[in-house]
Amino acid sequence: MSILEKLVKSLSVYAKDAVSVSESDIRKFVAENNILLREDHFEFLMRFGCRPGERLAIFSQYGGDFDFETLKWVYADKEVEMEPPPSATFFGSTFASDNLCIEFSLGKVFLYNSKIKYNMVHGSIDGFLLRCLVSTYYKDAFSNVVIERDLSPDHINQFRLKNADKKITEATCFEFEYDDVENQKIRAEYYFFDGCLIADYPGSGSLLKLSGGILSNIDS
Repeated sequence: MSILEKLVKSLSVYAKDAVSVSESDIRKFVAENNILLREDHFEFLMRFGCRPGERLAIFSQYGGDFDFETLKWVYADKEVEMEPPPSATFFGSTFASDNLCIEFSLGKVFLYNSKIKYNMVHGSIDGFLLRCLVSTYYKDAFSNVVIERDLSPDHINQFRLKNADKKITEATCFEFEYDDVENQKIRAEYYFFDGCLIADYPGSGSLLKLSGGILSNIDS
């Protein structure tokens, strides 16, 4: 099990508002609607369901919905403007009406609009989950929290270069970009070393250093 998988597994227990969804209900709907569904996406939908009319706390990070009911609505109601690109599956939609899809062959999460794919936002579903879970439960899951703010770009870049080999690559989160997709801006990236999980936010010049708590039982 990778360090990313270990982190997501340990953090997921804090999502107590999640409701499990029937495996048979998901598989039946997917088969009836000829939807390409990766196994990791299936497990995600089954694990992170919502109560009617509610939204999971972790999804508040995006102000959106990423559950099975939302996927059903998109495909069953034939929401043409939300139809994903070919060889991709709808993943979720934000409050600002930005849509995300999963490229079936690679498992990467992309921004899209009207079947046109734009930049990659997350390297995997686990990467998406780490971003959401850490942002929501960092005070609950870790016993030591240190936030460094107003760091210079040079300081951030030096940290990134020095610890490049400790980076959890799949967990890198990119800003939404419809135009200059070749120059993606990083929203957040994560590093794990010396028993610490460090979140780096280049755009805001800040670092979040986390230790203890769930990390006491996680080895690199």
